[in-house]
Amino acid sequence: MKKILVAVLIALLAFASSSKAQMYSDFTLPDINGDDVTLSKILDKGPVLIGFWATWCTPCKEEMRKINDLCIKYKDKGFTYLALNTDNQKSVAKVKSYVDAQNFAFTVLMDTDKRVFEAYSGKDEIPYSIMLNKDKEVVAVHTGFKTGDEVMIEEEIKAVLGIKN
Repeated sequence: MKKILVAVLIALLAFASSSKAQMYSDFTLPDINGDDVTLSKILDKGPVLIGFWATWCTPCKEEMRKINDLCIKYKDKGFTYLALNTDNQKSVAKVKSYVDAQNFAFTVLMDTDKRVFEAYSGKDEIPYSIMLNKDKEVVAVHTGFKTGDEVMIEEEIKAVLGIKN
């Protein structure tokens, strides 16, 4: 009986891993200056963390401040962070002024119709983050953010970059 249970658990884990890998969906979105950015072109350079956020979301803003430091630290190793804003058309005007005031080192894209958010199985809760390795496989998914989560995210970044502790 234990052997059957173990086999079922292994099969479920294998299925879960393969379904994560199937979540990759390429996209092209405008950045806050109106220039188009395509995910697959960025993935050619290395792993990407995609973070979905909105101007009204306090945990999102905290996550972006913490990830900004990691972005700067690992950018030369090929790591990229893309912050995809999900504000609606009414509040989108606030995005550029907020981002410019923060002087972030990463690219902010506009996903106002939430097409990419939904393609990556986003629900109603943000922040929501997806880590993709260079082979376009989803290697980590996070919902929500609290102080200290950046430590775990940094470990995931180092793992996907092949950096040993």
